[in-house]
Amino acid sequence: MKKLLTTLCVFAGLMLTACGGANNESKPADGSNGGDSQQPASTDSYQFWGKLEEGGSFASFTDAAFLLNLDAQGKTTLDKYNFASYDASPAASNKSYNASYMSGTWKAVQKEGVDALQIKLAFVEEDGSESGASTYYAYESDGVYSVDLTVALVKGQSFTRTVEMTGQKGQKYADADAFIQAYKKEFVEPENVLKVNSKENGGVAYFQQDGKVLIYVGTNNVANGTYVKTATSLTLKIDDKDVPVTLTTEKGSFTYTYDLAGYQTIDLVFEFPIADFAKLPVTQDQGGQGGETQVDENVLVELTDADHYNAKLTFNKDGTYSIKLDFSSFGAGTVEVQKGTWAYASYKVTLTPESGEAFESAITETTLTFSTHVSAFSGRVETDLVFTTSSATIAKFMPQA
Repeated sequence: MKKLLTTLCVFAGLMLTACGGANNESKPADGSNGGDSQQPASTDSYQFWGKLEEGGSFASFTDAAFLLNLDAQGKTTLDKYNFASYDASPAASNKSYNASYMSGTWKAVQKEGVDALQIKLAFVEEDGSESGASTYYAYESDGVYSVDLTVALVKGQSFTRTVEMTGQKGQKYADADAFIQAYKKEFVEPENVLKVNSKENGGVAYFQQDGKVLIYVGTNNVANGTYVKTATSLTLKIDDKDVPVTLTTEKGSFTYTYDLAGYQTIDLVFEFPIADFAKLPVTQDQGGQGGETQVDENVLVELTDADHYNAKLTFNKDGTYSIKLDFSSFGAGTVEVQKGTWAYASYKVTLTPESGEAFESAITETTLTFSTHVSAFSGRVETDLVFTTSSATIAKFMPQA
């Protein structure tokens, strides 16, 4: 996960350079041409706050709140809190809170005859070296101060954003923890009928009731798509690309390749127990012969053997089943030739008829089969029946939590 987050952060920087570089214009630096005049040293302190919120796939890196403190000794610190990481832990241990992200000095001046607070900020290294230095001026109106800061989104990188800061004399937030609580965000998972985690890289797929699927990496929504489920199959289309899904007797699986705009691709491999297949609503009738269709709310599974009197094997949710043959072409209508109860255990379904011997399903990696022999009209019609469907259908018979 750390490797993925690092990759995303670097990529966010590369992507934002082009669109953010145009904003990297600071206020005029202090100097003989700036029109500044020195005011007596101030013993006051000030505090400013502001927020940058753009959203999107890189929100956890770009979206941040900034806290600017001007203390009575003339020192300035700018803290940065990446609230879109959804970490609201105390500042001392919060990896999303960067105390003294930038620092510098301040003083009260007159800028072209107007009272102002001159604020100098830079990235300061442990050895005292500075980079990215800029000078800003904050002005007061009716007791409220304002200043626009041009802030680098990642320390040491050139891409920037302009953050509108509002301030006052004295403190609005008692400390960094209070600031975090004011700007924290709580991640709310999208509504879903099935949540599938990737095996690595922090991916999550949320399948929703209406046939939509949302792909997240951490708390970032990186892709969207749709799914179509029949009784025996599942197909995905994400960002207008088909994503193959494999269903076996034990699990369902698919891989989504997260493309970082050509910079790098990351495979998110998703797997879910085949029992979870039943949690997805059927979005499309399979129809045709040999398949499964939903008849009514009391029917669990219905299978067809179209080669033998259009036979239908119906499993009911109450644990009963029936087999019917269609003799309509002979003018005899539909005849029930077997009924009884069914039970599931260890990937097998056992059918016990009211008379005769019980028989079990047979399952392979791809198919689930029920075979039996039936008779009708006092033995005048004898036939073997074979009902075949996808092995994924076994999930229908599994007890649901």
